[in-house]
Amino acid sequence: MSRGSSRDFALGAAFASACMVALWLLAVTSLAGRAHIHNQWVEQAYAHKLAAAAAETRPRVLIVAGSGAMFGIDSGLLGNELRRPVINLGVNAGVLAPFIIKYARQALRPGDWVILPLEYPLYHDEEMINRQFVDFYTTHPLPIREIGWQRWFRLMWQLPLERMLEGYRGLPPGFSVAGLYGPQNLDKRGDQINSEAAHRTEAMREAVRQSAAEQYGVRARRGGASWARWKAFAQEIEAVGGCAFFIPPAMLYRPSYHNDVIERNYYETLSAAARSNGLTYVGQPLDFMYDESAFFDTNFHLTAESRSKHTQRLATLLKSAINSRCK
Repeated sequence: MSRGSSRDFALGAAFASACMVALWLLAVTSLAGRAHIHNQWVEQAYAHKLAAAAAETRPRVLIVAGSGAMFGIDSGLLGNELRRPVINLGVNAGVLAPFIIKYARQALRPGDWVILPLEYPLYHDEEMINRQFVDFYTTHPLPIREIGWQRWFRLMWQLPLERMLEGYRGLPPGFSVAGLYGPQNLDKRGDQINSEAAHRTEAMREAVRQSAAEQYGVRARRGGASWARWKAFAQEIEAVGGCAFFIPPAMLYRPSYHNDVIERNYYETLSAAARSNGLTYVGQPLDFMYDESAFFDTNFHLTAESRSKHTQRLATLLKSAINSRCK
């Protein structure tokens, strides 16, 4: 092949590749706003919670996290202790920090106290993608600057063709959200209902028993820290006269959290690491880990009975912090 022919071939291949990339991006963009079956319980749960937040005219306490807070906070009890109405905005940690913050911003008003019992992966999810995030982002795209260029490139590269086809198919006829997760199992404050220990099935108990020990300490060492993102959000809250408090979530205890040097160090130093990165972190993670009997169906979801005990402990922890920092 002559030099000119080689150059023409390379240019042609580059042009064809550019066209394919452009068509793929156009196809992805066309999915924005299209209903997707896996998103429905999350979308409807957020709609329920944002409506509850909007209906409350008094200064409020907003709970911001994933489903661990949805199951783990008794908003009525916490409101009585803090003497403010509490709205629980916890839905799903799988949609990751960008979307959790997006929905919290929609609810935020001047003077709100914001409590963030974030699941531990949310402190180290800056470069993370997972299927829940992919599904949600494809329907609800965010500006690239809000998720980061590296994550955006990975998302475009790893977006399954299956997800593309599901987006074009839309929802099945007569579809409605059912099952454990969704607005049908939320009370007026956004807390999960029907999560009493008596409602646990054997499969739920087994899921808790089989929960492997997490390796968040190892994950944190790989990078992807989201401290700057959470600090910026806390500063937004404080700029409108509010207060932001980061606290430990309830989590299933495993012996390795004490016995493994990396994992123990992670939990023992997390509060100090948060404070060194500009967050007001109250409490110690290892103090809010419980045994299997306290959990409903995952290692972050408390039963209703355990939720009350956990919330009482959080209220005691938060009162002094709020009195010292919030007017």
